[in-house]
Amino acid sequence: MTKKPEERLETVAERLRAHGYRLTPQRMAVLRAVLGSPSHPTAEDIYRRVSADFPMLSLATVYKTLDVVGALGEVIQLDVAGCSHYDGDLRPHAHLICIKCHSITDLPSEVTVEMPQEALADTRFRVLWHAVGLHGLCARCQVEADARKESTRVQDANECA
Repeated sequence: MTKKPEERLETVAERLRAHGYRLTPQRMAVLRAVLGSPSHPTAEDIYRRVSADFPMLSLATVYKTLDVVGALGEVIQLDVAGCSHYDGDLRPHAHLICIKCHSITDLPSEVTVEMPQEALADTRFRVLWHAVGLHGLCARCQVEADARKESTRVQDANECA
């Protein structure tokens, strides 16, 4: 069963307290922004969203908060085209990653990606989470690519005439 966003926030806050971290209003706002976002934001996205309410917030505070919750295993960092995106959804799920515009979309939750335990048994490796990324073109980029192909085909046909 999936926790409600506020329950998830409280769970992460408790873990931070247990590890000696102070829960400032700014840190809580950063957590709320990453845990409640379905869009896989970057640190800069989170900074822009949260700094509207907390003008004294620094980008360094956002990065430090993300590093801490990432080290605690409460946020997944996804590296796409040299840019880090953050996902607060720890349920096993796959990401659809566009190689052109770099958008990230969760594969619907009905589609599960399971890690076979028997394959891991002999490794003595404890999996905390796994991330599966399916790379391709999103619908918008497909339309743009198809339009470019059609335009090139028309140009090529005109040159042969």
